[in-house]
Amino acid sequence: MKFGKTIETNAKELPEEWQPYLIQYKLLKKSIKKIVQELDNTFKSLNIVPPTYPDDAASAENEGPDNARASTDSDPPEDANTSSPAIKDAAPAEAGMPEEIAYNIEKDSDGLVHPVITVKIRRPASHQQQVVELPDVAGLPANASIVLQSAQPESSSEKSVDTDAAEPAIPRLVDSAGRTIASADQPGSADNITIETTAHPETEETQVTLRLEADQMFFDQLVEYIERTRQFEQKYTAAYNSNVNHLGTELATVTSPYKQDYQVWREIFRLYMDAEVWNRAQGDARPATSARQGQERFGKFAKHIESIGLTQKLRNPMSARLLMSFYKLNLELTHMKLLQEMNEEATRKIIKKHDKRTHLIAKTQFPRLITIDTTTLTQALIHVIYADLVGIVPQIDDYLCPMCLNIAWRPLRLECNHVFCSRCIVKASKRQMFNCPVCRSKGAVYRAGVSNVDQALLNFLKLYFPKEIKEKQRDTQRDISEEETQALALAHGKTCIIM
Repeated sequence: MKFGKTIETNAKELPEEWQPYLIQYKLLKKSIKKIVQELDNTFKSLNIVPPTYPDDAASAENEGPDNARASTDSDPPEDANTSSPAIKDAAPAEAGMPEEIAYNIEKDSDGLVHPVITVKIRRPASHQQQVVELPDVAGLPANASIVLQSAQPESSSEKSVDTDAAEPAIPRLVDSAGRTIASADQPGSADNITIETTAHPETEETQVTLRLEADQMFFDQLVEYIERTRQFEQKYTAAYNSNVNHLGTELATVTSPYKQDYQVWREIFRLYMDAEVWNRAQGDARPATSARQGQERFGKFAKHIESIGLTQKLRNPMSARLLMSFYKLNLELTHMKLLQEMNEEATRKIIKKHDKRTHLIAKTQFPRLITIDTTTLTQALIHVIYADLVGIVPQIDDYLCPMCLNIAWRPLRLECNHVFCSRCIVKASKRQMFNCPVCRSKGAVYRAGVSNVDQALLNFLKLYFPKEIKEKQRDTQRDISEEETQALALAHGKTCIIM
């Protein structure tokens, strides 16, 4: 399927009011045709003719990353016509060669980009009219020529021997009838073409600068689409954060540990985190979750909680409504990622097509000037979901003892600030493990006592995890009974085996 058709298909998944913020790939594609046409017309005004022999114009893409630079070392085939028909009779035996042909994209203080083609020519100082052959690179056809006409015709009787006194040749642009359109000393009507010539004792340097209107319009359109989408994203982010805050406020009322739906919401959010719908950890080496991946994972999560009957366990009607709002926020996040991904792909492909059709290499320059960030915004929105919604309901995994991996009941906070359950600290002390098991802080376990009990955390755990605490108390009592039985058996010289 062609990419233009793919965009149209995927656009149907977005809300109708979001679709204007998609980059208009097909319109930009039509603009490229205008660039090619203007290139052809512009170089005809420079007395450039189409190539008379095949050439691999695509080799321009192998040039350096900053611009398309001409290479003047290659020679055309022997049967190639190397001068323009309109001026071939005026071409001397020795003609200057372009030193460099470059295509650059510049960015001004207003954030606008400006594409420029620059042709630099260096030749020996002379008063004779010359024709400079341009190689097929950076969008220039083969056999390209610029007429260099001296300011004063050379006379054999008045020939100067002082090269410093030689006047530079004046490049001129001519139309198909040979009429001058513009020259270095008379700009004329060609506003998109400027010519500068500098004379040196031994050489003359000429620089021809081309600013194609169609190319400028192409990039103006593309930047406008990107900036319009960026403004929409900023406006949407403010609305999204507001909706999350409102939902968080309402969730706090139904997820209170005193409410009957508290345990159900805790299980829903636990399964949501286990589903890893969105990669959320900073510094996570895994690739960011794509829109399709997030959509698929969230769909599986929603089906799972339905299959195990969690939604039917919600008693408060408000809880059911808030769950639907939570679903909607995730769906909107999927739409935002899809919009960003489609615009990023459309930009990459249209720049690639621009380079392929015009041979003006922009793919390495444009991304450095104008970027589409598909991660920062969505990562911020994902963080808001986890911090302001999912984080409302405490999860047991955040309050586990690092030693027994169970709830840290009767939590002891060591002087190094690590928290363990009191039972594990007692065991460690009996085994003469006096340093912190996590950071190896010397003597931290040895110096721990009743004063190290974190009373605020203890009350928090009693309030939010009463079920887990009861299970931990049973396990602790069973463990103590086993130790006492073993100690009693050892005291009588017998081994006790507990079945």
